Amino acid sequence: MANDEYPLGYLYPKPSFFARHSSFVIRHLSLIIRHSSLVILLGPASLCLAQERPLKTDDAGLVPLGRVRAEFGIEFLQGQRYSLSGLEGDLTRLGVTSLHIGVGELAEFQISGVIQDFLSVSRRTPAVIPPNFAGNATSDVGDFALATKLRLMTEKERRPALAFKFAVQLPNASNESGLGTDETNFYASLLLDKRLGHSRILFNIGLAILGSPVTPNSQSDLMTYGLAMMVPIHKRVELVGEIHGRQGTERLGNENQSQVRLGARILAGGLRWDLAAIAGLRRFDADSGLAVGVTYEFQAFRRQRPVKTVK
Repeated sequence: MANDEYPLGYLYPKPSFFARHSSFVIRHLSLIIRHSSLVILLGPASLCLAQERPLKTDDAGLVPLGRVRAEFGIEFLQGQRYSLSGLEGDLTRLGVTSLHIGVGELAEFQISGVIQDFLSVSRRTPAVIPPNFAGNATSDVGDFALATKLRLMTEKERRPALAFKFAVQLPNASNESGLGTDETNFYASLLLDKRLGHSRILFNIGLAILGSPVTPNSQSDLMTYGLAMMVPIHKRVELVGEIHGRQGTERLGNENQSQVRLGARILAGGLRWDLAAIAGLRRFDADSGLAVGVTYEFQAFRRQRPVKTVK
């Protein structure tokens, strides 16, 4: 889509999804080993089977009251582009983290974000908002989001489970690093979840209201979507896949996105481990990537039962 709003280089051809993929994995394999100790330090816990990692599509289930589900991951993304800063390179995301807290019979509270993003810059195009760093690498904390998920309907034989989720994304990543927009964003979506035999299908549809980083007092309203499927092939192994993204009228800094993830989840050692390959479908998605992570759950608090008095 030609538009004078975009900088030069916006329409340059997108390379193959998996170009340079082998060298990329080898170059970052040591990072997985180096930071795996962080996961081990989280400690043992019991598993809840209804979890999203490594998917981005949400399920409609809630964490039980008083329990906390913790997810921790690392992602390596090739050919990540940033329209505002004009940067392109390989992005390493350390601490892709989320906490799901059961706060009631019908509600769940979530905190999610990235502890640190590292971009190895391989190419620069003219910047709309020039970044402020020296050298060929930049880093910053990722944007964090606060969300609430509400149960609307439980699953029955002829109908899916249904939930509503709304979230506010905070502007933690700065535009000075070249990795952020300094805008606060709002998301709302309906979550559907249905079992088909032993498999499960998830579907999300919603709205993203994104602040414009270049046009004051304006915003972008985009449709968000996600479609995922989980197929067990063993009592401890499950194959997962999805397509998710956002679509609407594009503005600089709020471009359309679409991504495919294919992977597996494995129960081992009282934890659920996950691995997924990533392929971007739009100009400002990463060309390809790899995500690894772990999920665990524990009882954080219990409901206080009222004390009965005998008269």
